[in-house]
This record gives sequence, structure tokens and C-alpha cells, in this order.
Amino acid sequence: MKILLVQPNNTSVIGLNNVSLIEPTGLEAIAGSLLRDDHTVKIADLRAVDCCPDAYLESAIKTFKPDAIGFSCSFTPDVYRTIELAKRVKNELGVRYVFVGGHHVSVYPLDFNVKEIDAVVVGEGEYTVRELVNAFSSNSPLSNVKGIIYNENGNQIKNQPRILLKNINDLPFFARHLTEEFRKKYYLGIRTSLACLETARGCPFKCDFCSVWNFYGGSYRSKSPERVIAELKEIKEDYVLVTDDNFFSDVKRAKKIGELLKKEKIRKLYTIQARSDTIVKHPELISQWKELGLSNIFIGFESVDDDKLNSINKSNSSLNNEKAYYIAKKNNVAVTASFIVSPDFTKLDFKKLIDFVKRLKISVPVFSVLTPLPGTKLYNELKDKLTVKNYSYYDLFHPVLETFLSKNDFFKEFSNLYKTSYKSLNLRANDILFVIRYMLSRKMPMNHMFKLKKSMRSISTAETYINSLLLESKN
Repeated sequence: MKILLVQPNNTSVIGLNNVSLIEPTGLEAIAGSLLRDDHTVKIADLRAVDCCPDAYLESAIKTFKPDAIGFSCSFTPDVYRTIELAKRVKNELGVRYVFVGGHHVSVYPLDFNVKEIDAVVVGEGEYTVRELVNAFSSNSPLSNVKGIIYNENGNQIKNQPRILLKNINDLPFFARHLTEEFRKKYYLGIRTSLACLETARGCPFKCDFCSVWNFYGGSYRSKSPERVIAELKEIKEDYVLVTDDNFFSDVKRAKKIGELLKKEKIRKLYTIQARSDTIVKHPELISQWKELGLSNIFIGFESVDDDKLNSINKSNSSLNNEKAYYIAKKNNVAVTASFIVSPDFTKLDFKKLIDFVKRLKISVPVFSVLTPLPGTKLYNELKDKLTVKNYSYYDLFHPVLETFLSKNDFFKEFSNLYKTSYKSLNLRANDILFVIRYMLSRKMPMNHMFKLKKSMRSISTAETYINSLLLESKN
């Protein structure tokens, strides 16, 4: 069979999607699995086409002539666009079979109870999609396929759930060759030669605002150090984003991967995600990985107050955040520090947050609005208090709950966090040299820097949010 896998383009004008574009690893994973059954697979990343995503998709369908199309919808703001495209390919372009998978789909499948979507894939899709496609091609009953919800006569019929894969080590590598035409478009901030690497899945922690642990059932499974090294050897890009929620969850494994990296003389620049408490307990990991190319660590600081950290079940402390930051700084590793801005913030709360950022001299802070995303404990607790139901505004940059300050004042304070933080951006010498080197090597076009500057100016301007709010009120 011919299967076209589609990553919808994000239509939001605000959000961190404007300062990063990473490869569609979910689709690459599904494609790698389908190729094992000798299906013919194509990936269309509509986010990375130069213009006219709809025209690109139509052309891909006309030339490839797929028997089925699978859409990825992991993020809540992408729901409407995914449904729009599903309806179009089914009603206008004559595609026989349409299925949808991804994070949001799995935790809130009810959103996709539309007649144009034949099936919803719930949870990990590598084996589920293979069985779904094979059932469709052989005209076998869908009731035998675990891990799907299929639509029949306007009703969603839920099959038995598929248990999590016990061994993710034997999964195929991401089918990166299927995104070859888009790969030069993937970036993370100033890093423009970017690839993603998954070495583990899941998180044992249960933060109220996060749906990752719900998606993976609170489990944590990892790939062997040898498997990780084998996959790294196939990555051509200079810069690697490790997608694990906490790369240092298994300290012994992280050290072993580092030892093998050094032995194999693999040289990349890495961004990882890690918890501050792990870094504080094992500072030796930072020094080891700095020698191997660790460039940036994303740490969820979330709040400067322990009481607020406890209220979202973070199971960590502000002191750990501060200690971890200085450990990274001592090793000349940049920290992207993520903070959550609650709708009930007062002007004093905003001031305490920006004062903390200034005191630590955090060069790359990220601020997001506390958002009860479907599939989270927070959503279940607060869904009756939501003031905005339009998913387009669930981009972590708009409050969807009542704010303590007026909306205009809230947006002024929120945008000021970015304006103040990046106005006196204190890039490390290594970062400046990195930018210059990449520009000279033509791996970072000058227009990319202009694009990032424009995006940051938009995020730092209160009118951007206020105007979008006026648009929401009209709708």
C-alpha cells in the first residue's frame, strides 16, 4: 500500500513554534515501522514548505496517489487544522482512508469524532498503525485492531487498548530519509543544522500541567547505550536535540552513553532536557557531557516559589533550580529556563519573576502561560472554569482562565518579561562564535536571524496579544 503521512502546518502567529521547527519524529517513527511491512511511505511536512501548504498537499496526493493518509496531531492548537485537512483530502481529493494519531489525539480522541476521519490511533503507534493499515488493505474487521477508535455511522467505537511496548530498543530508526527535502528547514533558535534523537520514553513524575506521564502511563523505558550510539552514527546534522523528557533519568545509562560517544569519537552539539534535582545530585554528568558537546540544557524551573511548585505537583524546589543553573554555568553550558506564568499573577508576581531572571543572569528564559491542556490533571480540575474554549489559543501564550489583572495589563506584564529579558541579552562568547561560524559556513542564512528577531519582537509586544484577543472576541 501507499501511505502518505502528513504533519499539518501550524497557523498560529504567536508561540514558540515561531522560534523553532523540529523534524516530525512521530511520523518518522511510524514510517520506519510501516517500511518493515514493505509499504510505500511518503512524509509531507506542511510546516516546512516554502509556500502554499494546501497546494503542496494536493500535489503530493495527485502524484503519489496514496491509498491512505495519516495525520499527526500532537499539540492542541493543531486540532482544527488537522480536521480541516482531513475533511479536504476525503471530500475534495478523494482519499479512501484517513486516520489520525499523536499526543492530543490520544489523550482527547473525542475531538476527532468526525465522519471524514476513519480511525484514531491511541498511544504509541508503531504496531497499531501497521495493524490498522494491514486490516484496511485486507478488508479485515477493525474490531481486531487494539489501540484504535474507529468511526462508524457517526459513532466512535473504542477497541481494547494496546499496552505500552515493553521493548523500545528494537524499534526501527526514524525514517529520516523521508524528510530529506525538508531537513534544511529544521532549526532550534540559532541552531539550523538540527536533528532529533529519542533515547527514552516517558516520565515517572506527575506534574499537574503535563500530559506526558498520562500518555505513557507513568512509565519510563529506555534504549540501550549501544542502540543510541548506532543511531547517532547515522545522523548527518551537527546539532542534536534529545527529545527525552529527562535525559539524565537513568544516571548510569547517561554516563555509559557518554563513554561510548567518547570511544567512537562522535562529535555533535547537544541540547537535552533535564530536571534540576538530578543535576544537583549528579553534577559530574554536566562536566562529562560538556566535553562531549553538551551545549544547552532545557530545565523546567516553572516557578520561583516553592509553594507554587508544590501546587502543580512539581516535586522539586527553587533552590535546586538555582543550584543546577550555577552548575551548568560553571561548566559553560547554556540553560534554557522555562517558567510558568499563572493567570492569577499580580504585578508583584511578575516583578519577582523578572527580578529572579535578572539576578541569575539567565540568558535564555522561556515564559509560558499556565494552560489546562486536555489530557492533564489540571484540565480535569479546571475545565468548568475555562473562559476560552477555542483551541487556537491553547498555545501557552494566551490565558484561557480568568486573570487577576485585566487582560490588557496581563499581556503588558507578560510581554514585558520577554522584552526585558532579551533587551539585554547576554550571549556567551561561545554562542557568538557559534553564530559567526555558522553564518560563514552558510549553514545559517542571514534571513534566519532576521526571522528570529521578528518573532521575538512579536512575542515581546503587548499589542500582539491584545489584537489576538480582539479577534477571539469577534469569533
